[in-house]
Amino acid sequence: MKKTCVLLAILLAALLSIAPVSASNLDHQVLGLYKSSEGQTAKENEILFYLSGPLREMGLSVTYWDIDRGLPGEKIMDRVRAVISWYRGPSLNNPDAYLGFLEDSIDSGRKLVVFDNFGAYQDRKTGEYLQPGRLNLTLARLGIMYFGDWTGDPELIQIAARDSDMVEAKGRQDPALSKLFYRYIHHDRSLKVYLSLARKDRGYDPSPVIVSNGNGGFALSRYIYRIEDGKVQMLLNVSSFLRETLFPGPSEERIALLVDSDNPINALMLEYVQGVLHRSRLPFEIFDKNQLARLLPGDLRRFTAAGLILKNDAGLDPAVLEDLLKAGGGLVSLSAGKFDKLAPLLSLGKAGPGGDVQEGYKFRFGFLLGEGLSLEERERPWEPGNHLPAPGAEVLAYNFKGDIPLLWTAVKKKGRILYWNWDEFASGEFQGFVVESFLYVRPVGVAATAGIGVMFIDDWPLPMYNIIREPVETTDTEFYTRVWWPEIKSLFDRYNVPFANYLIFNYNMITEAPFLGGEFFVGENLASLQMAKKVLASGQELALHGYNHMSMTEEETAVNLAAWPSKAAMKEALGLAKQKWISLFGRYSLPYSYVAPNNIISEMGMEAVKEVFPSIKVISALRSGGQAVTHSEFGIHPSIPDLYLIPRTSSGYPFTGEIRRDIVSAATGAGAFTHFIHPDDVYDTHRSHGKNWNELKADLERMLLFIEKHYPWLRFVSIREARGVLSGIDAAGAAFQWKDDSLVIQSTPGLLLRIRLNDKKLKRSQGIRIVYRYKRSRALIVETTQPRAELFF
Repeated sequence: MKKTCVLLAILLAALLSIAPVSASNLDHQVLGLYKSSEGQTAKENEILFYLSGPLREMGLSVTYWDIDRGLPGEKIMDRVRAVISWYRGPSLNNPDAYLGFLEDSIDSGRKLVVFDNFGAYQDRKTGEYLQPGRLNLTLARLGIMYFGDWTGDPELIQIAARDSDMVEAKGRQDPALSKLFYRYIHHDRSLKVYLSLARKDRGYDPSPVIVSNGNGGFALSRYIYRIEDGKVQMLLNVSSFLRETLFPGPSEERIALLVDSDNPINALMLEYVQGVLHRSRLPFEIFDKNQLARLLPGDLRRFTAAGLILKNDAGLDPAVLEDLLKAGGGLVSLSAGKFDKLAPLLSLGKAGPGGDVQEGYKFRFGFLLGEGLSLEERERPWEPGNHLPAPGAEVLAYNFKGDIPLLWTAVKKKGRILYWNWDEFASGEFQGFVVESFLYVRPVGVAATAGIGVMFIDDWPLPMYNIIREPVETTDTEFYTRVWWPEIKSLFDRYNVPFANYLIFNYNMITEAPFLGGEFFVGENLASLQMAKKVLASGQELALHGYNHMSMTEEETAVNLAAWPSKAAMKEALGLAKQKWISLFGRYSLPYSYVAPNNIISEMGMEAVKEVFPSIKVISALRSGGQAVTHSEFGIHPSIPDLYLIPRTSSGYPFTGEIRRDIVSAATGAGAFTHFIHPDDVYDTHRSHGKNWNELKADLERMLLFIEKHYPWLRFVSIREARGVLSGIDAAGAAFQWKDDSLVIQSTPGLLLRIRLNDKKLKRSQGIRIVYRYKRSRALIVETTQPRAELFF
């Protein structure tokens, strides 16, 4: 991969800071802690008696450890995914170090489940009790905090709330028999409380004493079991409690990505999928191929959906995904692969055409967001996978001929699956289809969106040479100044489209000093200069395309034939452009943004641009493209914090099926449609598709009308405002949490969201403003007006 293409991976790493789940945390061992000082041994302890059987049924085994021997080392911890303690008393040698060990375990992704006595309230050597503040650094990770206020008087204790299925498995809870109260308080919005107690003589909230959260759980002594007639009567449903604590359900919308990143195509898919999910504020975690064999049924319960970017299902137990679907989660296969074991779950039927390349596609109405939108492209080649859909699957898209299925869906258990029968997500051009897929498999899909459009005019103003070129019958100078500029400005004014104009001074191929100029002043009556002044006077953005049209890179490419020898040479040429800019337009108007010529720029080139033009805050190339071009995510540059990258998603005037796809993908993906045109496209038969100016102008208007019809909530903004909107989303926190039949959205007010209503109807809402309600699609665009919004279904 060339240097110009590495930027996407670098930016993703900086933006996401999401690493694959540690393989050690997926091992099938749990660590069982006991105290020999309390008469326990590895062969006689409560974990062995009451928990080992249910753990074994879950596919887990126990490594027992006497905590009185000291803390277990890395060799032990590297093999365990959870720590379970069951102590009888409160004292421990060096409890502070023990608490630190528990905190490190949780912070490394391991679950912690505490039964009976927490066991570290008191230092055994000194007899001193730990301060609640120190205890609560650990307990807070389990969602509770300890405030003492003990009583053993049964007359003062009453049950405030109980989940009978969980805490009254083989007997009723009875404070008169348990005779124990400590005050704990909630410290986690997603805390699940199965039993809470109240003191009749206190006015504070009930004390949660059997709880779970995403980090594990806590069950207070005397409410776990009771001894009657010399027999243990188990009150706690330990199987259910262990499942909830070791395999918790989702606290918010979250996606698991199961990936074979050793496969180059899948690695490219992953880059684009990560980027668009991050931009949509959909959290995700990555499970690489070498971890799949260690997944147990239940490991994906904390996710609302899973995405497969795999070429085969080797090592993956189908029961892992079946468990997710049983819990109501969604499953999306983004890659066509050889899935023998997963065939029933993915609705894969008989063998398909395999490697026979197909032409084009047709999406029927209902999958992609739009007002009655069905999408097709006649010539796009793609290679189908090995299977056709099984009977009962619903096909959502075919090849253009309509005989080879491309996309299908089916209901499985309590969830829904979606299967893509191609590998086109490696191109990056279908980013919105990825987001749409994950929204489609949820009862209600939700994703953040920028909701903006940005129009770029590259090479404008440009050098004009007073010559006649086909197919235009007047000189280029006359065409640009008397036809193209007035008409393009009028068109964009009618549709309220601001636009950024990227000035180019020369088209020479000079990359070493002396740097010559002059082409900008060849046009009759200094036409290029006059156009630049008119742009400034119009209030539109005048920005920089370069000293010349040589890409700022030290590498030669098929497009960029003259590489720059050094950063110094780049800066010298840019310095000349800066001098010209100031002398012609004034220092006050120095450019805010820069578009890379040929959409190619290296890291060194970006540094050179920024060092010469501190005023430049935005650099643009492409969102996706081939190996030769620079493509990036939307976001802050990883090593130049004052620089924001706003790539372009599409280009050109001809309103083709490809452009429709690019619009739909941009709107349904990041929600940022960024499009560029050139004033000289009419002179290039490839870019113009052989059309004249009036035909190109009509096509451009059709494109704007298409956006107006299907995505009226997309607001065209200047490049400056675009950076502000995207930066605001970067800074905004967002969490999408289900609570019974409502969706709670916690975010910075002003966040724009797409809501897809698949299996539910919106009854009412609070804390949001409906921006647009689709008439033919079950979808809404909403804006949060409060830090906590709620949609009721």
